[in-house]
Amino acid sequence: MTSIRENAGGMNDRAGFPVFFTKVSEHLGRYDEYGDIARQIADLFPPSLYPTAVDICCGIGKMSHALANCGYKTLGIDLSAEQLEIARQISPGPDYVRTDMGALPPGQYDLLLNIYTSFGYYNTEEEDLAVLSEWYKALRPGGVLIMELADMDRARNRIDNSGCLIRINQGVTEYLFMDWDKQLLTVDYEKDEMNWSCVTRLYEKEVLRSALLKARFKTVEIYGSFDRRPKHEDNNLILIAQKGLS
Repeated sequence: MTSIRENAGGMNDRAGFPVFFTKVSEHLGRYDEYGDIARQIADLFPPSLYPTAVDICCGIGKMSHALANCGYKTLGIDLSAEQLEIARQISPGPDYVRTDMGALPPGQYDLLLNIYTSFGYYNTEEEDLAVLSEWYKALRPGGVLIMELADMDRARNRIDNSGCLIRINQGVTEYLFMDWDKQLLTVDYEKDEMNWSCVTRLYEKEVLRSALLKARFKTVEIYGSFDRRPKHEDNNLILIAQKGLS
């Protein structure tokens, strides 16, 4: 078995996710609905009114490309230079910049997207939540942040008290280990004699809502889908936070 990266019991390193992760995600069809999602976002926040969009933690650019196809002037950011190089080849149209999620390139943007549970990777909760204030600053007045991520409700619905779950699909094995006290989810991915491990800090939906309001967002709405259906336990959490006009 070949290990892409040792995690050594800590949070993820700061070099970004490996291409192996995106290959596994693509194999599992986890990017298949991005075109539909981008169109749903465009219906809610039309590019005529929200022309500039940033795809935070864009990976190989699947969502960035879908947003550009909907008419947004799109910027994709990620820490992985390797993934960004692939994005430029297979997801043309957006601009791509290598940077940390908490250090967006200078500018005032209309729409920020952080999807596919691309949040909760820092060493502490304080570092995670500090990013929200940086995203607030990067938005123009009236701008919108959209987050899509697994939350504690979803974890409790899918993983029992032992904190362990094994999923096998399309030749990919996922070993999930939930530390309920620390709210840390470790997922070990295995495919074709390769493996890689990711650690994510999960949050209660109301904790994130409160943190966004503390970061000075004027409104924060909670949903269970991009078409704004109510949030149920098994849904990923969708947060739509809007900056005030003044």
